[in-house]
Amino acid sequence: MKNNPKVSVIIATIGRKSLIRALESVLNQTYQNLEIIITDDTEDGKAKPLIEKYLMDPRIKYVINTKYKHGPAGNKNNGLDNITGEYFTFVDDDDIIMPNAIEELLNVAIKGNYSIVFANCIDNIGGKFTGLHYGKDEEVSWVDRLCSRYEGEYFVIIKTSILENDRFCDECWTLGETFFAKLWKKAQVGFYLHKALRVYSIDNQDRVTLQIVKKAKRTHLNYVLFLQEFEKYFKHYCPKSFIRLALIGIYLSAVAGEYKHVFKLCIASVKMYPKLFFMPILWTLFCMILPKSFLIQCYENYLKRFKRLLKRMLLGGRSK
Repeated sequence: MKNNPKVSVIIATIGRKSLIRALESVLNQTYQNLEIIITDDTEDGKAKPLIEKYLMDPRIKYVINTKYKHGPAGNKNNGLDNITGEYFTFVDDDDIIMPNAIEELLNVAIKGNYSIVFANCIDNIGGKFTGLHYGKDEEVSWVDRLCSRYEGEYFVIIKTSILENDRFCDECWTLGETFFAKLWKKAQVGFYLHKALRVYSIDNQDRVTLQIVKKAKRTHLNYVLFLQEFEKYFKHYCPKSFIRLALIGIYLSAVAGEYKHVFKLCIASVKMYPKLFFMPILWTLFCMILPKSFLIQCYENYLKRFKRLLKRMLLGGRSK
């Protein structure tokens, strides 16, 4: 491969046993010029005994997160602070990547001079794609990404030169949309490779995405900060996408008891697209009046359906 650039692979972990499988999937890559950063979010270094025998490999760097707030965002930041590669990527400690995953993405990045290249994932139960797609390889603009044309779980490689000082909000829990949107805005154009290069675990009961409601005090911030940061771009390119995300943010803010953010998101949504003023107002009333226990039950039973309904109503039936 031209130039043979180093790729930094960040594996953020809390010491789950599945870390070994994830690490081995990285070590078994067809592309070998790697720097593997295992960042441990436990104060007692719970992950180290699991990977002790692998530390003889000079490509592996083990670090404990002592700088950032504990959580998936802060732990990833700890990994980002330690990268030295020309490209970087993330691998969850309960997932595996295909043997050719890094090589395939890197080839596209170098050949097309793309700063961001991503491919789809499949879940580990039904083998279904976890990210939206249109059935083909294609260039993706940062506006496509902002406006929800592509969303879900993917495997991505990013050129380190566009990272600069950007980091995840470590006060937030999971998602990281603001972080990725900033990188996409700098890249302007990336590329989607229509194949599954990562197996995404959906059966782990302690996985990050299942903590969204339990960690509502931190997850609602993902939506609040993301929509604030890119509000003018949403207004110009895709106001309906703003409303769809704001409704989820309103719900999580209500569960968290952060009513100031509930009202701010409601008002911003009304201003964003006045023709649909009734949607955020009615949804805000719903979230404010009903008990939190009922709202949480609704999340567990109906939020996925609600998200799909919102997507059809506001964005159309474009995704696959």
